[in-house]
Amino acid sequence: MAGASGDRWTGQLRRFLRAFLGYAGNRGTAAAAYVAAAAVVEGLGLILIVPLLGIVIGTPHGGRLDSVAGASFNALGLERPFAQLALLLGVFSVLMIVRAMVIAARDVRVAELQSGFVEALRNRIVERLAAARWDRLTQLRHARVTHIMSGDIARIGAMAYQALQCVIAAVVLLVQGVLVFVLAPALASIVAGLVIAAALLLFPGARKMHRLGGAVIGANISLLGMTANFLGGLKLALSQNLQGPFVAEFRHALHEQTRKQVEAMRRQTQRRLALATFSALAAAAIMLVGFGALDVSPPVLIALLVIMTRMAGPVGQIQTGVQQIAFALPVFETSVELERDLSALPAERPAAETINLPDGPIVFHDVTFLHPDDSGDNAQARGLTHVSLTIRPGELVGIAGPSGAGKTTFADLLVGLLPPQQGRIAVGGTVLSGAALPAWRDRVSYISQDPFLFHDTIRRNLSWANPRAGETEMWQALALAGADDLVRRMAQGLDTTVGERGALVSGGERQRLALARAVLRQPRLLVLDEATNALDVAGERGVIERLRAVVPRSAIVVIAHRPESIALCDRVLRFEAGRCVEDTTAAPSAPLAVGRL
Repeated sequence: MAGASGDRWTGQLRRFLRAFLGYAGNRGTAAAAYVAAAAVVEGLGLILIVPLLGIVIGTPHGGRLDSVAGASFNALGLERPFAQLALLLGVFSVLMIVRAMVIAARDVRVAELQSGFVEALRNRIVERLAAARWDRLTQLRHARVTHIMSGDIARIGAMAYQALQCVIAAVVLLVQGVLVFVLAPALASIVAGLVIAAALLLFPGARKMHRLGGAVIGANISLLGMTANFLGGLKLALSQNLQGPFVAEFRHALHEQTRKQVEAMRRQTQRRLALATFSALAAAAIMLVGFGALDVSPPVLIALLVIMTRMAGPVGQIQTGVQQIAFALPVFETSVELERDLSALPAERPAAETINLPDGPIVFHDVTFLHPDDSGDNAQARGLTHVSLTIRPGELVGIAGPSGAGKTTFADLLVGLLPPQQGRIAVGGTVLSGAALPAWRDRVSYISQDPFLFHDTIRRNLSWANPRAGETEMWQALALAGADDLVRRMAQGLDTTVGERGALVSGGERQRLALARAVLRQPRLLVLDEATNALDVAGERGVIERLRAVVPRSAIVVIAHRPESIALCDRVLRFEAGRCVEDTTAAPSAPLAVGRL
């Protein structure tokens, strides 16, 4: 079991490294150059400690470093120790300044790599979501996507940061190991053995952290699901005094999550303490061996002590980084699985060219669309079966029928969200497929029962539908929707923020603003799917009458349960069990003409 767990976490680590290195490319090469340069400059500064100490304590090392320093002093005519010390301190200061500059540039490159990797990951997921066909996308759990795109992505960014810090620490450790070899070759093999021993201590702990990371992810998802369910049913729970059982269950889940997180922190702290103890004892042992057995000079011993003390930092960084990477790897795996699932979904094919659809009627010819797990032999199948009808330009059509009759499926087919499984849909004689489909969507406005507004100003919400619209056009659209007086009463007018999903306005006001946005798009087809049900009957009548009065106007399809809404239409289509069972046409009360609202 332990072997399988180890294989799993090392496999996930390889996938993460491949993904990260694949993104890094030339950027990674530039960052690696800065990392190496910073380590080398720091190493040169450390190596100067030996001749500096030789001058200060009057005990030269007598090795190659002293020979190079002596030749330099002679070439510059520096005989007095004070002058020699001043030169070495000046060189040391310059090296430290250069090191600080290189480290600053290195950290910027590292930050660009980390944030860029996370940005690329988010973009890939969003692009795959946007490219997927709507009929398959609706089968995906939104909570799963939200969880990954928020907290999980942040943890992947932290993991990328830790991976980069481990690389930096490894390079620094390598340079410092070379310094130990230059100063005391006999001790270098002992130091190398101790470093390898410390590295071997990391992997058993990494496996345990990986298992804890997977458990914490499961706990997080469970808590998110419980919270969403509770918030969704909070009114019902409070009204019946049923919130107690939820609170008890939530406390238990939260306690388990906290326990796992504390356990992960405890393990990490224990490893850090063990490594610090090991490093201190190892440094002391090496100093004793160098002084008592190998007769290493005092300047070299002091320099070795400084270097080995500094080596503890990179070793500790690698230890912490490996633990945190192992803990976060399950999160990266969830994002990989989401990308894989999205890639497997049928995608919308981008149109090779842009076309202009001719004016003309919308024609459904023997159209069938059944949702997954439905059977075409079942008369009660969820969706539409064998629907043939025509909607003329400028026509105001009401769609009626009981819940589950196929009204929303009809609307999704009408606007091009769903492709017919059988039959065809044409506009002006052009079948809606290929390049015609995005061209049609460019001319459609759709408003649902719970319209979506961005957490932004009214102006920005309106301009989303038509970025070229000016303020005059915005006010005209607001007037058509009966929202102009509402916006004028607001202190900031068009620059008023509507809140998350329009939470700062009422349901009816939200529907009016969404309708204004849809009208501003100047569509050939306007679909209102229960889009005015939050208005009272008089308010809804006023909206419909203003839309009808526009000449020329688009075709308008109103899906509603309220009889008063359907009564405002020129023609009524009634759906039952996925079929259009009634088509009633009244004398139109407004001119029917091709054009825009």
